[in-house]
Amino acid sequence: MSNFNTLNHYILPSDILIDMLNIYKFIGKNGYYKETLKKNIKLIEEQTLERDVYFLSLLLNTNITENRLRLLITKNSTPRNAEERIVSNLKNVLRQIRKNASKYGFNSSDLLSMINNTYGEKYAKFSNFVIKGDLKRRIQNQSIRSLFNIVLDDYTVYFEKHLYERVFLSLMAYIEQVNLKPFTEGNEAASFFALYYMMLRCEIDCFKYISFFEIIYTNYDNFKREKAVASMNYSEGYLQISEFARLIYSMISQGYNKLELILKEYNHEEKVNKSDNVENTIHQLPDIFTKDDIRSYHPFVSEATINRILVKLRDEEYITPLGKGRSAKWMKTQKNGLNFNQPIDFEHSLYDDED
Repeated sequence: MSNFNTLNHYILPSDILIDMLNIYKFIGKNGYYKETLKKNIKLIEEQTLERDVYFLSLLLNTNITENRLRLLITKNSTPRNAEERIVSNLKNVLRQIRKNASKYGFNSSDLLSMINNTYGEKYAKFSNFVIKGDLKRRIQNQSIRSLFNIVLDDYTVYFEKHLYERVFLSLMAYIEQVNLKPFTEGNEAASFFALYYMMLRCEIDCFKYISFFEIIYTNYDNFKREKAVASMNYSEGYLQISEFARLIYSMISQGYNKLELILKEYNHEEKVNKSDNVENTIHQLPDIFTKDDIRSYHPFVSEATINRILVKLRDEEYITPLGKGRSAKWMKTQKNGLNFNQPIDFEHSLYDDED
């Protein structure tokens, strides 16, 4: 039996209830977000997918240089080794999750397939570990696989019958999975896949346009701590999930609030010249900046437009590049009030990427 039966006796703290209500106000605007972004929605979703792959790769501690990681994700560079193949495979797995989450649920076999599609065929299998029963509690010996299937079956019933708030249900299922470790390998990746799938299935649509894994990465110390607190008494059949839920609701709010701010910028850019708007942002950035700094203000402006403005300002000697590749930094020049003594190497192209 899963821990979902404890929900019958669980009283939601008032602040969590308020957080839930605020989230559902945002969910009620999902149609508005989609309609507003429809002109560029495929580009936006692809850019968000790329950011998700990038930050999930960091969360999973892939041993790949920054530049190679960006090339694999944004340029579909051919993987050179097993570690790089993982990143390329992650992109396919997350793309499939985004496609299926609003249509179907998932089961333990689906998650196992996601692990093996990421790390390689036959990388993982179901754990054959058996948890001993408790005669006093009338609990029989059960395999981890069987217990995990019960968790997912109960989750599906509670979810589809609306027996409890769906995000909260999803967090309980996530903590169950984290503690059960139902696979021989890849449990961390599988738990991230499941959480991402469940958030999208709960219609948290901001994560179609804002990177879910970037927000986790930004809050990762708190995420790990509250996940550990939620699991403290798991073996006794009690989940202390309130603090973890507070954090996740806060992260969802961060996603929607960021989307709201970006939509304001998006609507503004639809009315004005995008190039002028990007150039104005560069003027307001610090003396040393990167393309990512520009993208944070203009996530829906194309790469070509940003490159064109950088070339223009370089040719006007307003800025100069400090390195090669997509992650290179740019510096405003001496004639614009910045003093520096080291000579700068101008002999490279803006579009060069280091392998």
